[in-house]
Amino acid sequence: MTKTELAAQGAPGHDPRTGHLRPVIEYLLAQGNRPAQWWHDDGWRSDPGGELHYAFTDPIDAAQLREHFAFPASIVLDEAGTIRDGVNRVDIYHQQPPTPFSFEQP
Repeated sequence: MTKTELAAQGAPGHDPRTGHLRPVIEYLLAQGNRPAQWWHDDGWRSDPGGELHYAFTDPIDAAQLREHFAFPASIVLDEAGTIRDGVNRVDIYHQQPPTPFSFEQP
């Protein structure tokens, strides 16, 4: 199987910070995973520090992504399926439900 080569940044005519990760998002959506939040038309959320986040409701299979995509050195895919692009300050991850503090548990 031929892997889809991901660029380090978006191509002209696309968002330079996130456009190169669009194939990964579209792949995860096609697999039935759903966005955990809709902050903008494109699903990205910006935090107060200017970093962009795209969260999914279901876990992300890192091995499956490695089979389908060739990630450049600037993009890290960890075993939990979190994708971190430090150059563009963006990440894609599974938004896990909040864990109650020990004093909140019955």
